[in-house]
Parts: sequence; structure tokens; C-alpha cells
Amino acid sequence: MEQVPSTGRLVQITVTEGYDLKGFKGDTPVTFIRAEFNQVVLGDSAKITVSPEGTAKYNFTSSFEFNLEGGITLDDLAHKPVFLTVTEVLPKEKKQKEEKTLILGQAVVDLLPLLEGQSSFQTAVPLHPVQGSPLETPSSSVKQCSLEVKVLVAEPLLTTAQISGGNLLKVTLEAAYSVPESFIPTGPGQNYMAGLQVPSVGEKDYPILFKNGTLNGNHAEAKACYERTISFVVDASEMHFIFLRLGLIYLEEKEYEKAKKTYMQACKRSPSCLTWLGLGIACYRLDELTEAEDALSEANALNNYNAEVWAYLALVCLK
Repeated sequence: MEQVPSTGRLVQITVTEGYDLKGFKGDTPVTFIRAEFNQVVLGDSAKITVSPEGTAKYNFTSSFEFNLEGGITLDDLAHKPVFLTVTEVLPKEKKQKEEKTLILGQAVVDLLPLLEGQSSFQTAVPLHPVQGSPLETPSSSVKQCSLEVKVLVAEPLLTTAQISGGNLLKVTLEAAYSVPESFIPTGPGQNYMAGLQVPSVGEKDYPILFKNGTLNGNHAEAKACYERTISFVVDASEMHFIFLRLGLIYLEEKEYEKAKKTYMQACKRSPSCLTWLGLGIACYRLDELTEAEDALSEANALNNYNAEVWAYLALVCLK
């Protein structure tokens, strides 16, 4: 991306209010906010008492200077968010000399709009509670706490010509389907991050495949996505799990012929105990017992500790 002239620009981040806050020591805790960017502490707000309604008026402004000669680059603004940490100041006990604090949660502010030509924007960012924080909500029906944030620069960091001539890539991950059961949290809710590698050069479209995420349960949409992926990806090195997920969906929807075909492709590309097991189950459901026994025997040879393989071998033998 083209660089801007080397003149300093002050980027101001203002936290105006916090909503639906509560503390370890009651519903009207004393709190403050710490702002950080690029591994540097920008400052701490004044200590503000949260109202009984859970609102805190911080009106706290911190800033940093964007100056190419000073070390902060356009890449820093694109890749690094501003971290806002909300901390509770605990009431002093008898004979206590030092003030004790506990972190309630943290929010992040994406500065990407500044690279899209905006000189100011306002956003409500969710405050993610730390483990054990009173801000953790027992159910999705409870409103999540948040911070109201304003970001301001005196003038746009990039001109219209620089924006149109840039090469900023934006990728949105909306959902992930059919993730392993181990990803489903049994305790407090978890936040997941997805990463990907982006090719720097290439003459053809390059599919981006995200793995992991939050279980959606929409098999129809997931199946369509997997089928579309398999139809146009012929040389990807990590298609193993795509075949496994699609085959499992076919089995659950009793489309055994499609499941058999999918697992056979997986066995040819990257055979494993699970690919042979899936093929064996599909053949068993189609009453192709000889093929089922052959496939399950292959699965057993690769992993003779898989109880499901032994179970289906027993079923084949009973038939």
C-alpha cells in the first residue's frame, strides 16, 4: 500500500460510556479503563463508579501519533487493534496499604476504517469478560456489556487516490460448520480465532478454507458449501477434513450412495482409519456387506483401538 507523507497525525480514542457493567464486589463497582496500542500503554482513565443501572460515564480520551518516521506504519493500523481493559478497584480492607484491582474484561477497537478514508467513526464494542468475571452471562438471552467508543483524526490518513490504488485485502468469516464435538464448550462460553494463509501471487482464484469455529447446525447450508468446495478445489493439500465432514452429513441424512462416493474419494487421496470407517458404514447401510467388511478391515489395520470400527465389524458378521 502506498505510504502517506511523513507528517504526524494524532489518532484519538475516546471511551464515552460503558453499559451493563457489574463488579466482583456488588453492582456499583469503582472501575477504570486502560488503553493500549502496539504493545504501548496509552493511558488510564479516571476511576468511575458504575451506576445501579450498570452505566459508567468515562469520557476518557487517549491518543497516539501516526508518523511513519516514528515507527507506526499503515500495516500497524490495519493489523493491530486498540485494547481497552476494564478493571475494578476493590474497596480497601482494614490495614490494607496497597490498592487491589481485578480485571473484569477487555474490548478491542478495529482501526481499519481509518484506512478506508474515514477521519472519524463511532462504535459500540462488546466487552469480553475474563474467566470468572461477574460479567460472564449465563445465557445468550442476557445482554452483553459493551463500551461506546469514538475514534478521531484531524484529517483522513489516506487520500482517495491512495485508497483506490491500495491493495488492502478484507476477508469476512461468517460461520464454520460441522466442527468436532470437542470444540463445543461444556463450561463458560469460549471465543475462537481463525487464521489463514493468503497467497501473495497467483493467476487463478484461490479458495480460502476456514476450519474450526462455533457449531451452527445448519446441515443443508454446510453440505452445499462442502459440495461447492470439492467441485472446484482439485489440488488443495488439506481436503481430508472436508471429505470427512461431507461424508458424515450424507450418512446422517441417509444419503448412503453419496456418502460412499465421498469416502471413496477420501480413501484414494488420503486414507485414514476414519475414511475407511465412513466407507464401511456407507456400504453396510447399502447392504454391500463384502465391501463393508473390506473397508472396515482397512480401518482396523490403521487403528485397532477404534471401538466404532469393531462395532460395525460385529454388525457385518451378524448379518
